[in-house]
Amino acid sequence: MPKTSMSPTPHSSTQPESAPASQLGVWGALASGLKLASVWNMPAWLVSLLVHLLGVSALVMVTMAPLRPSQVLNLTATEETAAEELVEMQLDFQPELEELELEAAAPQLKAEAFETPQLEIDPNLLGDALAADQFLPADQLDFAGLDPNGLMSEISGMGDGLGSSAKFFGTGASGKRICFLVDNSISMSGGRMETALIELEKAIWKLSPSQEFFIIFYSDTAYPLFYPDSATKMIDATGENKRRVSEWLETIHVCNFTNGREAIKLALEMKPDLIYILGDGSFTDTADYALIETPTPGTTIHTLGMHVKASDARRFSAVAEKHGGSYRDVGITPQGRARLMKNGPIPYHKKREGIWGIKLPG
Repeated sequence: MPKTSMSPTPHSSTQPESAPASQLGVWGALASGLKLASVWNMPAWLVSLLVHLLGVSALVMVTMAPLRPSQVLNLTATEETAAEELVEMQLDFQPELEELELEAAAPQLKAEAFETPQLEIDPNLLGDALAADQFLPADQLDFAGLDPNGLMSEISGMGDGLGSSAKFFGTGASGKRICFLVDNSISMSGGRMETALIELEKAIWKLSPSQEFFIIFYSDTAYPLFYPDSATKMIDATGENKRRVSEWLETIHVCNFTNGREAIKLALEMKPDLIYILGDGSFTDTADYALIETPTPGTTIHTLGMHVKASDARRFSAVAEKHGGSYRDVGITPQGRARLMKNGPIPYHKKREGIWGIKLPG
C-alpha cells in the first residue's frame, strides 16, 4: 500500500527578522505629528484625534504585513508493497523453521515405549475377601514403602494378606498357622527391639481373618502371647485380636540371656505351617544346634538376623536351610529409631523383677 511521509520544507521566499520599513515610517510620522502639534499649540481634542488616527493606521499596516516564512509539510507517497510482502513472507516462514529445529532436537519415541505390560493375577490372592478390619490405622502404615526392611520392600507380597500368606521384614511365605519367635534379650538395644515390635505389628495386621497366629518372645525363658495372661493356643487374625496384640506389644520388656529352647518347643507343639525366628545373635542355650537336628515335617522355618556377626548369620542360615526356609539380614529401620528417640529405651532386666526375668536370679 502507498506510504505517506511528511518532511518539513522551507518557504521559497525569506524576509529579515527586523520590522518592515513601512512600519517604521508610520511610527516616525506619528512622532513627527505629535511634535508639530505641540509646536502649533493645537487643541487637546485635535491632538487626541490625530493620535487615534495615526494609531489605527499603524495597526492596519502591522496587521496587513506579510507573515514570517513558515515550514510547509510536503506529503510524498511511496510504493512499499513489495517490501511489506517480503516481511510477511519472512514472518510466515519463521514458525516453520522453529518446528523443524524442534523436530530435529526431539528424540524419536516409538509408541511401543508407552505400552504397559499385561498384569498376571494370582488366583490364590482372590480366595478370601478383604474384611473391613484389615485396614491398618494411619500410624501403622508404611506409606510409599520407604522402610527398606518393611512389609512393602517386596512388590511380590502386595496381596499376601488376602490368602494363606504371611510376611515379616519383607520375607513372605505361605501358611495359615503362623508362629513368630522374637528375641527380647538385652542385646536388642539401640532401636533393634523397637524395630522388631513395629515390624511384628505390621505383619500381624496383614494377616487375613482366616489365618491363625501366635507370638513367643525369648530371652531368659519363653514369654508367650499375652504374657502374663498367656494364651495356650493360636488365635484367629480378627480385628479384635489384632488390636489386643497391638496393646500387648507395648508392654514388652527385655531381659538377660538368649535362651530359645523353651520357645522353640512351645512353637512346634502348636503344629504351625510357618515359623519366623528373629534374633540379633546366637542362642545362649545352643537352641539353634538342637533345632538343626530336629525334623519338623509340615513346618517351614524362616530366620532373620538383625545386625548379627558372620558366624551367627551362618547358624541362622543353616536352621532355615534345614527346614525349607530362607535367611535374611535385617536392620534397624527409621521408624525404630524414631520410636527409641520418642519413648526412650525399653525397660530391661538383669535380675528377676516382677513378671520379667522369671528365670533370672533375684
